[in-house]
Formats: sequence, structure tokens, C-alpha cells
Amino acid sequence: MSKVHIIVGATDTGKSFFLKEMLKKVPNKNSLYIYDIENEYKNFFPYPLVDFEEFVSKAVALSNCIMVFEEATIFFSSKSSSKELRTVMVQKKHTHNTVFLVFHSLRSVPRYIYELSDFITIFKTNDSPGLTAKELKDDRLEKILMEVNSNTDTNYCKIIDNMHGKRIIRHYHETLKIK
Repeated sequence: MSKVHIIVGATDTGKSFFLKEMLKKVPNKNSLYIYDIENEYKNFFPYPLVDFEEFVSKAVALSNCIMVFEEATIFFSSKSSSKELRTVMVQKKHTHNTVFLVFHSLRSVPRYIYELSDFITIFKTNDSPGLTAKELKDDRLEKILMEVNSNTDTNYCKIIDNMHGKRIIRHYHETLKIK
């Protein structure tokens, strides 16, 4: 599949549950490579937590993997750049890796990560819709953030196909049925 997926949402909006449901569909669980400081994915990746720099350095050499960076907000600030992560994202087509990065707000996603992503799943956030759209230079975001944040379903989300500029609009529960 070789894609980069950003999943964004405030605490308790369903980000981790959504991702776990997606990972349940992975036929070869040995292909998972997960950085999880909260130990939420131990059923998928039962290995001890290593230093983040070591984890990212190893990620560059992997192929045919599904990588998860849970709590990416902690490790990738909007002002920082990770040469290793950029390499993983740019070489995804050649390495056949899929990358999931989980953030708590769109404004905390570094612009290079946003621009190199293929899909963005947006749950409710505390982001300012207009300011976020302006900072990430994506006019679609203002309307999408307003719609997601005003929906009464706590776990409502929208998915943006960032590769083709199309919006894939699905309710959270419909999204989990994707094969």
C-alpha cells in the first residue's frame, strides 16, 4: 500500500481505537513496527520500548512494514525536522512501507509531514479552523474542521485524500468498514 496516514484528534475522540481497528485487518502482524510510549498497542507489538532515536534509525532500514508513531505530537513538533522520518516518508514507494502518525492537533503536525502525507483522518480537535488552514496552506481544512468539531458524535471524523486533493467523507463507523 505504501502510504503515509496522519490521524489527528483531541484526547478521547477515537484516534487510537480507529487505528487499532485498522491494524486488526493486517494479515501479517510481524510486519508491524510500533512506537508506543503508553503501551496501548502491546497486543500488536509486544516488544519493549526503545529510545526514540534508535527506533527511527531502525525504521529507515525497514521494508514491507506498517509503522505506527503513536503520540507523534511529542516527538515531531511543528518547528522540528526529522531527517530519518522524512527519509521513511519519501522512500515509501520503494520500501513498500505504510506509516501512521498520530497527533493531537493539526497545528502540531510539521508542515513537511503534512505535505508528504497521503491521507489525513481528522477527529475533533481544539484547532482554530481558520488559523490552521492558513498555517498549513490548505483551504479545505477550515470547512472540514468546523464540520467535524460541530458534529454531535464524539467519534465523528473525516478523511482527506491528500494525494489527489479529493475529500473522502465518511462517518467514523463507516470508515471502519473499509477493506
